[in-house]
Formats: sequence, C-alpha cells, structure tokens
Amino acid sequence: MTEKYYYKLYLQIVLKGADYVFGYLNVSHIPYEKFYELFQDQVTTETFLFKDVSYFIDEELYQKNKVFLDKEVSFTFDFDLFEYSIGLTGDPFSRYIKDYYEELPPAIKRK
Repeated sequence: MTEKYYYKLYLQIVLKGADYVFGYLNVSHIPYEKFYELFQDQVTTETFLFKDVSYFIDEELYQKNKVFLDKEVSFTFDFDLFEYSIGLTGDPFSRYIKDYYEELPPAIKRK
C-alpha cells in the first residue's frame, strides 16, 4: 500500500544579504492554480509546480498582485529588508504532528 502524504506551501522570509531565514508563513489556503498564475514566468522545465524548486516574490511581482497578496498573506512585505519565496513541503501522514486544537480552552477555575 502506498503511504499517503500531506503537502503545505510556505512563504519563506529570508533576511537580505544573509542566509538567515527569518520565518515561514503557511500559505496552503491559496489554490495551486493561483500560484501558477503568479509564477508562470518563472516556470521553466518543471512537469508540475514546485517540483524541486521554489518561486520568488520580487517587488515587481508583488506590485502587480498587491491586492491579492495583501488579502491572502498576513504579512507586511518589506523588500528593502527581506527576500521572499514560496516552496512546497510534503511529509507522510504518519509523521504529521497535529498543529491545531479542535475545541476552545476550558473555562478558568477560580478559587
């Protein structure tokens, strides 16, 4: 039986001029089709999006898609300070570590 995988897309935020990764934002709520629309100029020989490659959001791409990116990505882009790319990660479901709660926290018991 083939093992099932789950996939996530992340916005990687890297400090300009350094190899320091400032952080990652999960952007998996955005459909693959929209990423193809955004990055079609960067697609070269890939058989599918994100096959062993990340795609860059430079200031020009950001300005062309500012309304969409500002709505969908909860981060303020600063092209003087950071560089941005979108990459795909995948792991087997057996290694998935739940990263959410299914219920609100219980009421605080006061003495």
